[in-house]
Amino acid sequence: MRIMGWISTMAAVCALAACDAPDTAKPDAEPSATQASDPAPVIDPVGPSEPESAPPSDEYANSRPALDNSTAEPTEGSCLAELGREKAETLSEQCYKMSPATRPACNIQNSCDTIRAELKRGCNFGDTSDNPDYCDGL
Repeated sequence: MRIMGWISTMAAVCALAACDAPDTAKPDAEPSATQASDPAPVIDPVGPSEPESAPPSDEYANSRPALDNSTAEPTEGSCLAELGREKAETLSEQCYKMSPATRPACNIQNSCDTIRAELKRGCNFGDTSDNPDYCDGL
């Protein structure tokens, strides 16, 4: 009984292996009458032509929210409390300019370490040859 199982397994393997066998037909052979009289239909892979859509609006194209630190309050552990508004906003703006994130952690209510880490990540992202000077010291 075990031999029958083995034989049927090997037959299945051989049949499956033949599915991926190369085509052995001669390349310069004449097509048969059936093949020559019944050409394959041409299928347009793009689909029907549609009018080009208008470019996205400025709001859609720049869906990244604007950086707004105007209402930030100095709370314990925030960069605003650590550095003061002017220096914290400068660091925050640098972070925002360099970060590749959609919603980067550059808000001055985050810790300065968090903002610097995101700034460092942004400065090291992609081609760094044209980075601003403030990326050098990170």
